[in-house]
Amino acid sequence: MKRIAIFLTILLILNFFLYGCLRTEEDKDGDGLKDEKEKNGWDIRVVYPGEKNVTTYHVTSNPDKKDSDGDNLTDSEEFLYPGGRATDPNKKDTDEDGLTDFEEKNLGTDPTNWRHDIDGDGFIDYYEILFYEERNITHEKIMEYIQDRDVDNDGAIDGMDFDPLRDLKIKVWIKNIIIQSDMGDKDDMIEVEINVSAGKEWKKFYMPVIPYLNETLNFTCILDLDDTGEPGNASHPLIIVAKDLDEGAEKKLIDPVDGFPQYDFIKVFEGNEWVYSANFNIFTDCHPYHGFGVDGEIWFEVFDVSE
Repeated sequence: MKRIAIFLTILLILNFFLYGCLRTEEDKDGDGLKDEKEKNGWDIRVVYPGEKNVTTYHVTSNPDKKDSDGDNLTDSEEFLYPGGRATDPNKKDTDEDGLTDFEEKNLGTDPTNWRHDIDGDGFIDYYEILFYEERNITHEKIMEYIQDRDVDNDGAIDGMDFDPLRDLKIKVWIKNIIIQSDMGDKDDMIEVEINVSAGKEWKKFYMPVIPYLNETLNFTCILDLDDTGEPGNASHPLIIVAKDLDEGAEKKLIDPVDGFPQYDFIKVFEGNEWVYSANFNIFTDCHPYHGFGVDGEIWFEVFDVSE
């Protein structure tokens, strides 16, 4: 009996080592994919950013490494990716869309096709990632943002938001004005009203001004801009109107057409205009301005005060 027990023990040991050797020969790295398959490889079908056509190429994986590209997906998981979309075991980001294959698996997107929009905000993830990367947003934050339809909570979804990171606002500072005309006033005092708008509302400022003197107005106002539009391409109207209200005996009659008083508009802008009107880009046009017209000069500055 003792000899039989020894024989059975030896047999079990041999069987264990034999099985281990065979298993090792089939799958040395233990990643669940046979070495033969890793050496022979498989085909990848991928659509790269900006393209519509499918690119097909052949890949192999390293039979000595469970995860050939170090993307946290084993070579077996790359070959047996859900939905039959085999990924490249030698590239962390098969479709080069800015998300690793591992991240796409967790997000439920296709790692072999760049055209996906996780949060349905109309901003393709590839372009949204580029937008945030250009603004030095960390990848960790980007992963949060591409799953949030309205990152800045301004009411405009990111794909239709001039700046998905900020609620756009500008500050207009009317600094000085020189009125080089008495504007027909007899009291040597011009009742100046400045009106400012960026399309959504009007801000008004009133101050009596002595002609021919450089008067400090120091009028500031904050204007909320319409955020709706293509990310990165902000264009808004900026309108500034200067007018002489005229008081007392100088007050104009009511216009019979529109029912408003007939103002004297003060031409202090280029081209002898009484109104400054321009397509304003908050990303490029925030700086000092100097207007010069037949009735005088005006100095103002625009600041980006977005939140």
